[in-house]
Amino acid sequence: MRAGPFERSPRDRRKTDILQEGEARFRALVQNSFDIITIHDSNGVTIYESPAASRVLGYPPGTLIGKTPFETLHPKDVARAREAFDALLRGEVSAAPVLMRFRHADGSWIHLEALGNNLLEHPGIRGIVLTSRDVTERKRAEERVQYLANYDVLTGLPNRFLMQDRLTQVIAHAHRNRLRVALMHIDLDRFKVVNETLGHYVGDALLKQAAERVRKATREADTVARVGGDEFTIVFPNVTSLQALSAAAEVMLDDLSRAFPGEGQELFVSASVGISLYPEDAGSVDELIKHADAAMSTAKHLGRNNFQFFTADMNQEVQERMLIEAGLRTAIQRDELSLLYQPKIDLATRRIFGAEALLRWKHPKLGMISPSRFVPVAEEAGLVGQIGEWVLHAACRQIREWQDAGYSLQVAVNVSARQFQEYDVAELVMDIMRDTGVLAKNLELELTESAVMNDAEASIITLERLAALGVQIAIDDFGTGYSSLSYLKRLPLDLLKIDQSFVRDISSDPNDAAIVRAIITLARSLGIKVIAEGVENEAQLAFLNAYGCQYAQGYLFGRPLTNLQFVKLVTTGELEQNIA
Repeated sequence: MRAGPFERSPRDRRKTDILQEGEARFRALVQNSFDIITIHDSNGVTIYESPAASRVLGYPPGTLIGKTPFETLHPKDVARAREAFDALLRGEVSAAPVLMRFRHADGSWIHLEALGNNLLEHPGIRGIVLTSRDVTERKRAEERVQYLANYDVLTGLPNRFLMQDRLTQVIAHAHRNRLRVALMHIDLDRFKVVNETLGHYVGDALLKQAAERVRKATREADTVARVGGDEFTIVFPNVTSLQALSAAAEVMLDDLSRAFPGEGQELFVSASVGISLYPEDAGSVDELIKHADAAMSTAKHLGRNNFQFFTADMNQEVQERMLIEAGLRTAIQRDELSLLYQPKIDLATRRIFGAEALLRWKHPKLGMISPSRFVPVAEEAGLVGQIGEWVLHAACRQIREWQDAGYSLQVAVNVSARQFQEYDVAELVMDIMRDTGVLAKNLELELTESAVMNDAEASIITLERLAALGVQIAIDDFGTGYSSLSYLKRLPLDLLKIDQSFVRDISSDPNDAAIVRAIITLARSLGIKVIAEGVENEAQLAFLNAYGCQYAQGYLFGRPLTNLQFVKLVTTGELEQNIA
């Protein structure tokens, strides 16, 4: 049966149904889309907004109709948005989304990413269609990542990477305009002690306060950065006066030396400051940083709490220190360390009763290096524990070798302040004695006054543990440091060692003579024996004998010797002829 003239055929009805289903599906997609869909006329006026506009922007439905989006965009984004809209009017296809900040109903700014399509000629739309997505959370995450890449989380200051980037820009500007740039490197002194004794929470609080003091002491144009655990740098972009730079360093030192409030106590640190200049000291960012660090290292070696300008000599010194540090890390494995033994004399019997073990290092390039040069480097590099352990092992092996040969010789080993304070020396000595089988009476440990008195109560505990093992304990360089007599009488000491600076002129300088007599008298009253170091002539020996010094060592009796030379000296009797 054929359809009437006003009736639709099944095929037409099917087409209509399909179109209606498509429209319903499209309407449902638009109504429920998380993206905002808006249609605008050629002037940018909104003629349609999807329900997502209200959900995302917080405005009542229909609020955008009759308005242009430019009215609610961030002022800095309007020009970019107009340019993109004009491009759509010209028929250009959007290659990438346009990022814009749109004002939310609550007054905050949200980030929208918009893509456009020119459908002005489409009969069913006749407008510019914009699809906008809320990317606020993504943008915040990107900004957070960017922040973490450029700023220090603890202090909020620029980090090393951002500092280097800004320094690069500053130097480029200075090069074009013939300006001078300064870089100041600040390292907090004794911060490690605070961190390790009071904990990282207290250390972090101190660092935040220090960062704020450094920041407040600089100008807005300067860049203050945290470039390491307790290290800061300041970039001064236009330096016209070295006097003003010196004054800024002095202010920095004063500010950082003032007490920092802690939990129930005041904390004190100081700072070592190094300064390098562009173009005088360096022609590149890396050189300027390296030279400021070299100047800071020099300030630290000169006693800390001071500032130093870079000089060419510092660079040579830093290069040598780097070479020493690199060599120290493999010196033990390469068997480059050795011990020499300087005789110690019993002045009553005129015989050698022992020796002081003296560490030596033969560097493959620098030759023989004295401990005064490489031990401070080892301490800074965190190698002093490893080297100190090697010395104790080597000395105890030698003691055992002499024991087995029938010699009962006491060997003194120097323990550095860093090793004594940061390592369990008593446990180490006990393990080494057990491994080597040395007799405790043949091992003597020498510690400086400053090492012991830095934390006297803790030192007493450690020394009592050592004394319980039967090890002899001596205070080295006595008289050059600061000793509290109230603590001195509590220390389980066997020996006081008079520093050679007092021995040198005891026969001619009344003051030195008085000091030596006082030390001998003090030791005798405490039941402690005395040894004088640096004895080089008969006049010094006569003085020490006259006032009851028990022991001595120095070039008058023998220079530092190898183990074979030392044993030969002990067995030949030549020493008795020299000092009879």
